[in-house]
Amino acid sequence: MSTPTFLRDINQARVLRLLKEKGVLSRAEIARYLGLTRSTVTLVIGELIKERLIAPTGEAFITQPTGRPGTALQLNGEGAFFLGVEIGAAEVHLLLINLFGSVIHRQTVPHRSTRPEGVCQDLADLVLQIWSKRLKNSDRLRGVGFAVSALINRQGVIRKAPTLGWHDVDLKNELLEKLPLPAFAENDANAAALAELSFGGRVGYSDLCVLLLNFGVGAGIISERKLFRGYLGLAGEIGHLCLDPAKRRPDEEIGFLESCVGRNTLLASYQRAGGKAKDLVGFMKDLKENGSAARKAVETWAEWLALTISNLADIANPKLVVLAGPLSELYPFVERKVRKRLEERRFPTVEELEIEVSTFGSDCAALGGAALVFNGLFSVPDSSFLGDLA
Repeated sequence: MSTPTFLRDINQARVLRLLKEKGVLSRAEIARYLGLTRSTVTLVIGELIKERLIAPTGEAFITQPTGRPGTALQLNGEGAFFLGVEIGAAEVHLLLINLFGSVIHRQTVPHRSTRPEGVCQDLADLVLQIWSKRLKNSDRLRGVGFAVSALINRQGVIRKAPTLGWHDVDLKNELLEKLPLPAFAENDANAAALAELSFGGRVGYSDLCVLLLNFGVGAGIISERKLFRGYLGLAGEIGHLCLDPAKRRPDEEIGFLESCVGRNTLLASYQRAGGKAKDLVGFMKDLKENGSAARKAVETWAEWLALTISNLADIANPKLVVLAGPLSELYPFVERKVRKRLEERRFPTVEELEIEVSTFGSDCAALGGAALVFNGLFSVPDSSFLGDLA
């Protein structure tokens, strides 16, 4: 049997999620959308205003042309804050967002050490510094989510992080021990997918994938508006698909597919073709100037990208694939070729597939880290009651 507290939590989450999607509504409109009585809505709204999560706009809201105006309500942007941190190979990138999902602080700090204990201590110090300076240690900071390029399980343990050289690091608990805040840890591609779902204006997209393209290649899969993690939480490692038995390795640090479509291979191909630039910035400059070496390298890269998207479509069957990470900048130069290759398949999984480039740029993974905390406010609690039955 459900308890009053359980029902209250469900109704609060539903009201918050509705206001997040609709923006501004009256009590009457909220009751109509959610099928709740006016008295229930009045009670829930009163609690949420007391908690400073929603606020009147000060304007009247007319539900119908002949109806009486009601008080317009919306989320209170200053009512809650969320931190997201991407742990990169050379630096950490931190974002502080408010309840509207707007970034109010952004900071990038290079690693002083790449040893797990050193990085975790520096992360804790940075989070506490931002909390103190930006929010005056306010209890409105709901927590912090960490995104890292790694195979990370459901318990927040990093099994492999090749770019950092980490193995079997209990990242979540290391950080929980150092922080007086809720802390979450997630793979960077999964985090980027959550960012698109939560802040990307993806209304109507219940099934989408983010393909994160950098040194490695990972996929974050959203199925029926939920992140698909798999049994151990390790789903989405598309970069480790092996399409050539001769290329199988007993201990993979870099997967077969990402060795073909990742940043290092692209730059190596470019330099073999006579390109002079040493990094991605220089490569992009050469490509924009239509340099022959850059064009040759990116044409080969496009073939592998099309194959990667095709495999992802066959596995997850999303409506939309969002390209993110530094190499996503290349897509406008190869879009026509990638589309042609997908159309040539004449296969149902790619017939209606949409492909876009993320608008979040370098913020995508950190924003997804913040979404790990942010989404908790809008999630309806589990109503299965299986625990009671057991």
